[in-house]
Amino acid sequence: MNTKNKISILFFALFLVILSCETTNLDVNENPNSATPESADVNLLLNGTLLDFSKWVSEEDDDNRYGFEAGMRVVRMLHMYGPLYENAFEPGDFDDVWRQAYAGVLIDVKNLKNLASQNDLFHHIGVAQILESYTLTTLVDFFGDVPYSEGLQGDAGVFNPNVDDDQELYNTALGLLDEAIANLESSPSASLSSVSDLFYGGNTNKWITLAKTLKLRIYNNVRHVDESASLAGINALLADGDLMESASDDFNVVFGTNNTAPDVRHPQYVNNYENTPSGEYMSMYFMNLMVSTDDPRTRYYFYRQVEEFPPATAQGIFDLPCLAESYPSHYTPGVDPFCTSIGSGYWGRIHGDAQGLPSDEIKITTWGTYPIGGKFDDDSFSAVGATSGMQGAGIQPVMLSSYAYFMRAEAALELGTTDSDVEMLEEGMRASFDKVVNFDATTLDNSFAATETDIDDYVADVLAAYSTATPEDKLNIIMTQAFIASWGNGVEPYNNYRRTGMPLNIQPTQSSAPGAFIRTFKYPSVAIDNNTNIDSKPNQTVKVFWDLNDANLDF
Repeated sequence: MNTKNKISILFFALFLVILSCETTNLDVNENPNSATPESADVNLLLNGTLLDFSKWVSEEDDDNRYGFEAGMRVVRMLHMYGPLYENAFEPGDFDDVWRQAYAGVLIDVKNLKNLASQNDLFHHIGVAQILESYTLTTLVDFFGDVPYSEGLQGDAGVFNPNVDDDQELYNTALGLLDEAIANLESSPSASLSSVSDLFYGGNTNKWITLAKTLKLRIYNNVRHVDESASLAGINALLADGDLMESASDDFNVVFGTNNTAPDVRHPQYVNNYENTPSGEYMSMYFMNLMVSTDDPRTRYYFYRQVEEFPPATAQGIFDLPCLAESYPSHYTPGVDPFCTSIGSGYWGRIHGDAQGLPSDEIKITTWGTYPIGGKFDDDSFSAVGATSGMQGAGIQPVMLSSYAYFMRAEAALELGTTDSDVEMLEEGMRASFDKVVNFDATTLDNSFAATETDIDDYVADVLAAYSTATPEDKLNIIMTQAFIASWGNGVEPYNNYRRTGMPLNIQPTQSSAPGAFIRTFKYPSVAIDNNTNIDSKPNQTVKVFWDLNDANLDF
């Protein structure tokens, strides 16, 4: 039985049992029949913590909020509804991100560390610290200053915790990873259970590799703040030689095909293939970027439901409102895609298009096989449904080996690390192709599947362009490839874009005056409404501490 099937079964079989270890004891006198953190089985508590973390990073909620997907929208990977950045997202769109982080992941981590510490279960503590570190940095990346040092202390009477400085939180997160590595390298009385560890099956070495790769992520994110510290930190990691290198190291949530009690399919499969078939628009910019370069991943990323665009049955502006509009005057002809310009059935929307939503859900281009477990584009041109493709057996990519290679390429070029930027760029591309092309084994023999020649030609073209590029263009090539490889992840491309301002020449918003780009998102409604010590931000131009990029992103 492969790992994907094992994890899918665990999600299904253990879901209800795990909930029992997450209840909170509200009795004045301890009830022996109540499950409390102190009485919970540590392996079930670990399992429950990993499930809550999986739900959090995968944005599983019942309210159709944007959450982390907002990061994909602002960088033109998915369509952002506009026309202004200011009204593209509301505080309530991030309520579940905030609620699940604090009331789910972080409180689980606190309980898990406390229970594991009582029995010297250092490996469990190490896993908890890795989850805690990633959660902290991601909250900082999206919101800036957030509560932590005073957080999760309701039992001590602290109900309105103050926010901590975002840079200090990054330092804390880095320290947590060092502690996690030390704990995972120790020899506890009992190790991780292969059943309770949904990500690596109890393999502590894989968790250590993840921790070191997340340290690389932190050093790379903050490289503008302290270049010497980032250079020294990354070189130390390279000398250690234990960073992600293959798909077997990847940190991603794995989904299955079961659709009831519980539904373990990828949330975006449910949203786009069943509840509202093709419920969200793909970005014209992102599709055009891949189609125009003959990227072999295109058919795996996107699925076209119609062959013609517009089809012969299109009802004019009722199906295609853009047909009634002129090409935006601030767009570059032949560069910025608009309306039907991509052709070949690729049907999406441009950045910030705020027009009404016609009944085109069975016609627009939707998610493909990777990463949500959808349908491979084999020119069948049929509407998707609840049984299409992989039936939702996708993944939520969190940290992949391809991401690590691109970070190493960036650091080698910009900081002068001991890596080769050219080698890391090639390794990153090949790791991404390996992940995507082999994602669904049933597509390997398809006549439309990417061949080794297709991949080799694409890689050769990119490396040829890189060899003659200026330093700025070299960084742009690295960041463009990192951008494409991060499809399905809303955190990394948003961070990369703010840090570097790349990819360059990204499509402008449909409005020529969209307002200020979102440097951090608004605090969620639940944070403002429930904590008197959190004030609304003056605007969305408030930067996270590591965002020292002075490039103008307000377009």
